[in-house]
Amino acid sequence: MSLPALDKLGFLSLIPPGAVPASDEINIELYFNRHPSELLIGQEFVSEMNANALLILQRDPVRVADTLSAIGYAYQVGDRAGSLLPVLNRRARILANLRSMKASSFYFEEALFLLLGLCAMELVTLAQPGHHATIPTVLGNVSSLISHHTSIGGEISFVSRYLLRALARQDLVVSLVHLRRPRVPTCIWLETNDCAKADRLLGYTATLMPLLEELCILAEDMREQILQPSHSSATDQAVHENTAASMSPSSQDTSYATDTSPRSSDSVCSDVKRPSAITRFFNPSPESTSIQLRAASLYHRLTAWSPPITDNTPFLTTRKFRVQAASYRSAALLYLHRLQHPPSSSIRNDDASQPAASETGTEAEADAAALHGAHDVLLYASGAPAAETKLLLWPVFLAACEMRGEEDRRAVGEVLASIAAHRRTVTVERTRRFVEERVWRARDAGEDWNWMVLAQKWPGECLPI
Repeated sequence: MSLPALDKLGFLSLIPPGAVPASDEINIELYFNRHPSELLIGQEFVSEMNANALLILQRDPVRVADTLSAIGYAYQVGDRAGSLLPVLNRRARILANLRSMKASSFYFEEALFLLLGLCAMELVTLAQPGHHATIPTVLGNVSSLISHHTSIGGEISFVSRYLLRALARQDLVVSLVHLRRPRVPTCIWLETNDCAKADRLLGYTATLMPLLEELCILAEDMREQILQPSHSSATDQAVHENTAASMSPSSQDTSYATDTSPRSSDSVCSDVKRPSAITRFFNPSPESTSIQLRAASLYHRLTAWSPPITDNTPFLTTRKFRVQAASYRSAALLYLHRLQHPPSSSIRNDDASQPAASETGTEAEADAAALHGAHDVLLYASGAPAAETKLLLWPVFLAACEMRGEEDRRAVGEVLASIAAHRRTVTVERTRRFVEERVWRARDAGEDWNWMVLAQKWPGECLPI
């Protein structure tokens, strides 16, 4: 799909004369020609995204045009030598624009757009391997903005939800990596009407997001035992209890201003299937039975979840959405498994079907189950055309961390290279390096290769967005 020229979009007529330097016009054009088409799950969403950008532009031409120009400039300079400082200067201008914004009926939408622009610059250029990643900090500012807006009774408009979905997707990945509850709760941006149609980034996984939110909360409540495994028990337990929903977790961290408890997600999206019987065996090694029950309930609901895609839609039209949904569900189950069963510390064996010498029977079984889950992710991620799998970095990252044999590692490397070719964000290379230099290297050396631990040991390096 070729985008029309800027003057046909009506863009130039929306900017007051002299508000944007002539040198910035090429950057703005580059934004429209590259950012939506490379970022989104399909070309059918490009016009929709451009229309929303133009709508916000009409309300504040100067600040919004400056943000679009900054993103386009990041594309233009890429990772060329000496490009970092000019891009940082552009980011500083966006921050200055945020600070200078006056209260208005559209303040919330405009602020979200500028913050999303900061994240876009990070993905395109600033989050190169070896550079400090600021997306978690930006998401903290989004959390504060949401808290203030809702505290004064502000409404969440359609455009706000549109922007929040993009921020929430990034926030969920960051939260899963950091083992903390999300800062952009699903109850803020998800409505039942949003679940019935595909989203530009989420596809048909909108109804999965509340379950991923619960997964984040569970990870936060298990964080101490994950990072200090010696304090946990290694005894297998079976949970045979009936529950109508997950128990609300105890909130040990009150630094976040928003309520992200599972009950918020329950009230927002009623389409998620919630079986009442728990029959799966787990070894969560929790400090309380409530964590066992929550984990078991979450497992059942993840297993039962399916995307709301109607069967009368042509397969080729929905293939990329089905692949994304299956990959994310498999990745969520793999993540939950690793919360319950941390990886063993073992010297590498090229034959991935054979346990390493230092593994116990239980550890070997847990690692084998994790590898099976990782293969499920790769089955979906490598089975569709490469252009349709460019948003699968988080599932592929989880799968990559489990790979031990050379053949498996080559296979996942090819998938990562394919994602990098079709969604040219620097976070793909950042993720590949974290897997190879932190996870695989530690495993091959017989050290602790639990990526959840390594991500905290090397903060900022793991950013699979």
